[in-house]
Amino acid sequence: MLGKNGITNAVCHRNYAISGEHTKIFIFDDRMEIVSPGKLPSIITIDNMKNERYARNPQISRVLTELGLVKELNEGVARIYKEMSEFFLDEPEYTEPNGMLVKLVLKNNIVMRNKRKNEKLLKEDDIRNNWEELNVLEQKVLQYIYDKGEVTNKEICEYIDRTRRTTIRILNRLEEKNLIEWIGTSVSDPKKVYTVKQKNEKMSQ
Repeated sequence: MLGKNGITNAVCHRNYAISGEHTKIFIFDDRMEIVSPGKLPSIITIDNMKNERYARNPQISRVLTELGLVKELNEGVARIYKEMSEFFLDEPEYTEPNGMLVKLVLKNNIVMRNKRKNEKLLKEDDIRNNWEELNVLEQKVLQYIYDKGEVTNKEICEYIDRTRRTTIRILNRLEEKNLIEWIGTSVSDPKKVYTVKQKNEKMSQ
């Protein structure tokens, strides 16, 4: 989940010299808030924390890296920004309430997320030209395949909560419009997956 990196970062960089306080996590319908004891360390500020790196607790950072919980030392904040952007969500919000805490807010703006996903999908010429001709379920399936990259028939059935027969009919229609294609050893391959049709690049003369 997206909040995992925020939690890991808070645990890694909180001020453990402050006793009687804990890293706190609050989950709401539209956001997650992570509050960590202690102000930002050393040269780190709200303005430069995305690019500046500093390990307050280097031994903890090293252990988390060796456990695979972080990819590299001190890359947590930049990674949080990157993943929020990849999921079409607002940038993370960092503040220092009372100068004694670091608070991270991760917003889950479903309306804007769906809008941005749609905008990205409709940048594809073939999809944009056929979009209005698709019904709601067909649009939903196409968006799902586009987001996931590769999906099975079963996954689509579960996602749209329809029968296999209905799902196959939708997939066939999307195939007929040359919007998706399947990858597998044969049409009856149980491991067959569907993906958005890639446009053939014109051969240079």
